[in-house]
Amino acid sequence: MNIATPQSESKTYCDVLIQGAGIGGLTLAIALEQRGYKVKLIERSSGLAEVGAGIWMAANPMQVFDRLGFAQQVVEAGWPVKRLRLQDSKSGDIQTTDMSAIAQQYGFETIALHRAVLQHLLYEQLHANSVRFGCEIHALNQTSDRVLVNLSDGSLCEATVLVGADGFNSQIRRMAGLGGEKRYSGSSTYRAIARGAHILPPEAEHDAYEIWAKGCRVGFSKINARDYYWYMTFDAPAEETSTASEMRTHAETLFRTFFPQWIGLLQSTRTEDIVRTDISDLKPLPQWSSGRIGLIGDAAHATTPNLGQGGAMAVEDALALADSLQKCGLNQAAWKRYEQLRRKKVDWTVSTSQSIGKLCHIGNPVFRFLRNVALKSTPDRVTQKQIQRLYSLQSTSD
Repeated sequence: MNIATPQSESKTYCDVLIQGAGIGGLTLAIALEQRGYKVKLIERSSGLAEVGAGIWMAANPMQVFDRLGFAQQVVEAGWPVKRLRLQDSKSGDIQTTDMSAIAQQYGFETIALHRAVLQHLLYEQLHANSVRFGCEIHALNQTSDRVLVNLSDGSLCEATVLVGADGFNSQIRRMAGLGGEKRYSGSSTYRAIARGAHILPPEAEHDAYEIWAKGCRVGFSKINARDYYWYMTFDAPAEETSTASEMRTHAETLFRTFFPQWIGLLQSTRTEDIVRTDISDLKPLPQWSSGRIGLIGDAAHATTPNLGQGGAMAVEDALALADSLQKCGLNQAAWKRYEQLRRKKVDWTVSTSQSIGKLCHIGNPVFRFLRNVALKSTPDRVTQKQIQRLYSLQSTSD
């Protein structure tokens, strides 16, 4: 662990210091401020200019937003998904899920929206000056009752609890000695926004699609009245790099080969808006905290995106940790309770998402046929059990 040393520069005090102003960090800060804690959130970026494209907020994070009092604002900022359609590029529909029953049971459909829109909405819920941009932790030291950190702007901050909400490559995870072994899935992804696209007819504009092909897939939905979020995954070596023009050319080849019906998505996308990211997750950590320092979201349990639950897990973490800190106090007991609340669901989500990733890129046509038959014949009770595990919130009041 790097050691924070006294300096002559200014020192700030807070109950909870959070590094990372992504969806999880912002949600946690909101939940803690609502509970009366003094919170400081630091973010290495200069502002809320999160790279990326769209995000789907399913019924579970929407329930958290509802408890925090701003779910309706998220609904109004995004686009409701009323039907999920899983297809094979050659044989058509594999599974279709009507979201109305989910909305009736859990109160919300899945809401699709731009990541930046969601981040700004969360930011607006916070007290003024809660977030310090262009800043990160350079060194830290924890004692029995506090965490002292040196910040990159030369100042000191003293906090009772430190939270790493700083993503897959978490600096706080490393500094706290919590490990973190990356597992590459064998696939990479392009993500982008198709602006002003005309893809689906009016009767289907609230549908979300994912189409599986040999070694690749594409998924998309509207995120507002004009624009679509789309992603494409494909088998590739780890850490392969591509120029913007190479990404577009490759994406066009895959669209024309496997998904010609949907090439309008690419045609309505600016080349500079295409983002490439390898699909990886974290091998489960032995523990998510060390003393007064702990992790939430991707920093603790990064998952592949195959269930669309990465952001959702971070939002659920935020509520569980805020409630645990309120119940147990700003101490190690709260971290232990939070992990007990979240570990089982998170581990299942990471494992299930990993398995789906292996299924969707099957190349052998016989195996693809057998996979599709098996999915089509999945009993409703099995599907309902999975939905229950994904969308139900654990009780945090016990």
